Order: sequence, then structure tokens, then C-alpha cells
Amino acid sequence: MTIDLLTFDLQRTQCFKRYSVECLQPLAKRSSIRALRKNTIICMDGDILQSVYFILKGTVRVFKENQQGKEVTLYKLSQGESFGETAWLNDGKQFASVITKEPCNILTIQHADFSQFYADHPDFMDCIATRLSSEIANISQHLKEIALGSIHQRVLWALRSNAQEVAGKKVANFATHRELASLIGCSRESVSRTIQDLKKSGDVTLDGDTIYLQT
Repeated sequence: MTIDLLTFDLQRTQCFKRYSVECLQPLAKRSSIRALRKNTIICMDGDILQSVYFILKGTVRVFKENQQGKEVTLYKLSQGESFGETAWLNDGKQFASVITKEPCNILTIQHADFSQFYADHPDFMDCIATRLSSEIANISQHLKEIALGSIHQRVLWALRSNAQEVAGKKVANFATHRELASLIGCSRESVSRTIQDLKKSGDVTLDGDTIYLQT
């Protein structure tokens, strides 16, 4: 891939969108792109990372495992978003595992090159701080819902938090009940029962596997 295309890809990410082509070209020369299949583990909780990762295409899932080995999804990241910054600030140690949810193109930048860009552009830390503050707030809200909410509240929160507007209707963006269960830390069976209860209460309507939220 040419340097111009790599620079264009960098400018499409949230961290670098405000920087000029001239600023990003030296970084683009030292970056690389990986094409990954669905369900590819990119890194594991506790890994020592050497790079920061930027999603150019596709979606990844960030998760941790509890003591019983059950996965709990923390959040998802998609095009333009990134991960690995916390490892960059923490001697390379990654705080959670990351897996692709679909085929992805991932741009990687070595920590040393990332650090050099920061040294050359001190205002870059504002972007990193904003990104990490948002991440911490989202995780805190997520853990609050899991810890304090009833199963009905947790399922409804997850559905609303991940809904998309489609033809004037809010559609829950989950492929399976198992995926939803992973997000809120419960069993698939509990999710299935709760969705049926929410249907009876009028909070959602179902059309096959599609869940519509009532406003």
C-alpha cells in the first residue's frame, strides 16, 4: 500500500483526523495494515503489546474473563476507533482481550513511533485523554448496570445502548442472545426468558430474530 493511502487511512481515525497530511506522512511510513478474519484473537488480557491498533474496517469486541472462565464483554469498537493506548501508558500491558467480530483491517503503529509522534505534537495527548476518559466512563456505566441492575434492567439497558435507527425504528444490534448475555454477564437462557417478558410488557417487539425497541 502506498504512503498516500496509509496517510489517508490515518486521517480517517478519531485520533489523527485533525492532523494534516504533512504531519502524518512520517508516521504512515512506519505503520502497517493487517487483514484479519472473523473471530481472530488480536491480543489477550495481560499481553505485553508493542503497538497501538486502529480499526480501518470491521468491528472488534473487548472482553475479560471472570474466575469461572466466562467472558464478559466490556464494549465494542468499530471503524475509526483504536485500542492499545492504555498499554502504551502502562509499560505495554494490555488490560483486556480483543477479538474480531467480523473481517477487519487493522492499522498498527509501534509504541516507539507513537511516542515520537506525541513528542513532536504535545497537543496529541488531549485526544488520548479524551479517548481514555470516554472509555473509562463507558466501562464504569457498564459495570454499574451489571452490578446493580436486575436482569430485566440489564437486558433493557444493553438493548437500548446498542440500538440503531433503521427506517424510523430502533433495532437492537445483537446477532445472538449469547452475545447479549456476554455483555451483561448472565446466561443465554436468562436473556431469552427476559426478552420474552419484555415482549409481554410491551418494551420490545419481535420479528423473527430482530428485536425492535418501543419508544
